[in-house]
Amino acid sequence: MDRRSLPWKNKSSDKTTSEKPAALIVESASAPSDSTEPKVDQGKQEIKKPKYVQIFVESYSHLTGLENQVKSLKEQVSGLEDEVKDLNEKLAAAQSEMTNKENLVKQYAEVAEEAVSGDVPN
Repeated sequence: MDRRSLPWKNKSSDKTTSEKPAALIVESASAPSDSTEPKVDQGKQEIKKPKYVQIFVESYSHLTGLENQVKSLKEQVSGLEDEVKDLNEKLAAAQSEMTNKENLVKQYAEVAEEAVSGDVPN
């Protein structure tokens, strides 16, 4: 069998970095990185994370599809919020009109009572 290194196997230099203790200090992604694998600085014993992540095309297309769904749902929510505002305004107007009519009914009831009892105001 051919003794070439396989792409998914660790290189000998990577084996030494992977055997470091797990209690290394993790640095934020403030320094630029050219690869997706974490690099270990030998002097500081810190892991530098890359600023980006590689994903498959299928995952990317799925994520963009989800983004489009989120956008359409946000538009629906804003439309429904506007509809709720309109309905609340209509409800407030209907309640105000109902209160006015109840007051008129009370006034008519008072006038009817006065007319029946014979007390006519001067």
